Amino acid sequence: MMSTHGNRIMSLRQRRCSSAEIGIGADGNGRTWPAGEVLLASVTRPHATHHLLSLPQAVLGGERLTGFLGQVAPFGCPAPPSLIRAYSLPDAPYPSVLLKEHEDAPAGTGDAYRRFVLGPRHRWLAALEETGPGLCPVLAWQAGPARRLLAGDEWAGAVADAGIALPGLADGYLGRGLLLLAHPNLADSWQTVMSLGGPTKARKITGREFPVWVDLPAHEPSLLASPLLARVERLLANT
Repeated sequence: MMSTHGNRIMSLRQRRCSSAEIGIGADGNGRTWPAGEVLLASVTRPHATHHLLSLPQAVLGGERLTGFLGQVAPFGCPAPPSLIRAYSLPDAPYPSVLLKEHEDAPAGTGDAYRRFVLGPRHRWLAALEETGPGLCPVLAWQAGPARRLLAGDEWAGAVADAGIALPGLADGYLGRGLLLLAHPNLADSWQTVMSLGGPTKARKITGREFPVWVDLPAHEPSLLASPLLARVERLLANT
């Protein structure tokens, strides 16, 4: 379907399907894939095509959110009250490090920390407390030879352009988590211990640390190698 959005010309494709159609087995590859239909979409403009995978019926909050994180984080996930306490700390909410200590963290860890703390943390806190909207996993990427995951501002715009209506708030961290649910081996080479403040601050990756861990630049190539992305692209191309 061709359409205009402001002054931009784009084509839009959507497809609703089951998890089996994108290669998720009945056993969820040993993990529980969220129930409900899968909504695929692509937005094509003259210079780029963005693809999206969302689960409109999966709204995660409270124990449903920590249950999801427990499946994709290497060392499980604490119960909601533990994450709520950590995310509520005023100075260094996540993980518990000295104020400003994370600014010197190497390999993009500090930047990933800041991306989470300055925005999504507040949405996660409300979802965990169940005082605000739940979170809906949304995965968004640019197709083609330079395939890459979309940054936060990009994928939020892609969700809007695709006309995807969700009962909760779209969340890209959980979207990346879907790739690990579908193919846990994608993270086989990832370090499962992370530090934001030197060796003495190293800690095992649990659901609390998951947003930073899954957002590290060194992990993106593994996520992009997921066969799930190619399957979605083929399904949309035939829509």
